[in-house]
Amino acid sequence: MCFLHIMKTISDETLTAYWQRAPSPEVSDFFSILDVCLQNFRYLGKRNIIRKIAAAFKFVQSTQNNGTLKGSNPSCQTSGLLPQWMHSASSHEGQKQHRSQTLPIIRGKNALSNPKLLQMLDNTMTSNSNEIDIVHHVDTEANIATEVCLTILDLLSLFTQIHQRQLQQSDCQNSLMKRVFDTYMLFFQVNQSATALKHVFASLRLFVCKFPSAFFQGPADLCGSFCYEVLKCCNHRSRSTQTEASALLYFFMRKNFEFNKQKSIVRSHLQLIKAVSQLIADAGIGGPRFQHSLAITNNFANGDKQMKNSNFPAEVKDLTKRIRTVLMATAQMKEHEKDPEMLVDLQYSLANSYASTPELRRTWLESMAKIHARNGDLSEAAMCYIHIAALIAEYLKRKGMFSMGWPAFLSITPNIKEEGAMKEDSGIDLKEEERQ
Repeated sequence: MCFLHIMKTISDETLTAYWQRAPSPEVSDFFSILDVCLQNFRYLGKRNIIRKIAAAFKFVQSTQNNGTLKGSNPSCQTSGLLPQWMHSASSHEGQKQHRSQTLPIIRGKNALSNPKLLQMLDNTMTSNSNEIDIVHHVDTEANIATEVCLTILDLLSLFTQIHQRQLQQSDCQNSLMKRVFDTYMLFFQVNQSATALKHVFASLRLFVCKFPSAFFQGPADLCGSFCYEVLKCCNHRSRSTQTEASALLYFFMRKNFEFNKQKSIVRSHLQLIKAVSQLIADAGIGGPRFQHSLAITNNFANGDKQMKNSNFPAEVKDLTKRIRTVLMATAQMKEHEKDPEMLVDLQYSLANSYASTPELRRTWLESMAKIHARNGDLSEAAMCYIHIAALIAEYLKRKGMFSMGWPAFLSITPNIKEEGAMKEDSGIDLKEEERQ
């Protein structure tokens, strides 16, 4: 808290002078401290804060009844508002709780035995103003978490402004850029209030504008991480956060389109498809919230007058359509696990959705081959492997390492033309293919 207060009140000139003379390891340590601050002062949410306070009040009351709390007053009783909160808290005990554990008194694992908290609660109970004090405490918790978020965003904005040239070195593919980016992504990885997230989205829009090469040129690691975290926010329970995330996603794709001289959104398309496949397993996306966010993204594309005469709206529509196909096929696969023929049909549909993403398409083609082999359909399994071979051949041809692509297999099956749909910015692990 003292560190953040200093960072908030120190002049920009002093902070800039420190950054400029500090060695690289010290700058990295500075960002590590910012990460710790974000993690320790994450937003709990009012319901979780009230749950902890209600549990602490129950603990105080029990110790008062036993006469174990110094200065306790057994005759005092909590009034109107607190019992309602206690009931509300206990009624949600069965629900999944956030892992957020932050802020001074009530955020630690041993919060209920913290002497400062117990004394505060005891004083609150004897002051006949417990409702006001608890409301104030809840607001203080939320406001501090948001203030910490905004302070760190200001520091990141100043740092990127002062070190713009260093961050742009090697087409933004450097360790300093990776360190700054990791701190930005941490805002999504720890719980934040909807108010704080609005500012995070705004700050990231500026960051993408300043450093497009970090996302759309060279290795796709940063682009992939960005897509994963923003798509995760598209599944957020807050409608305002869903809208902000959808707007950032659309903005990101448009910047990709402009960076490629209005030709395509290959990089963001591939990384978004990959992110969806990961989030299906990690976060169980695909419900009404996520579908709503996809609809918002489509609406942005349809309503963008500046892009109306380009193929950008069509590319966005094609991407969202593929994402919906993946979500629908994945959900249906769970329902038809014991129906081999239906399962294979769904996997084929999913493999076609990944036609532009060879690494994922190969994965699903291999899954289909295993199902066919398990069911004794060896010719069908062999055909899956022929498609995988054609996919690899096409990739190697585009890399200039093989003379023929998918046409080399055309004499076996005319359906092999499907493997020519690969997009240029593909993500196949070349070393693995060479071993095969």
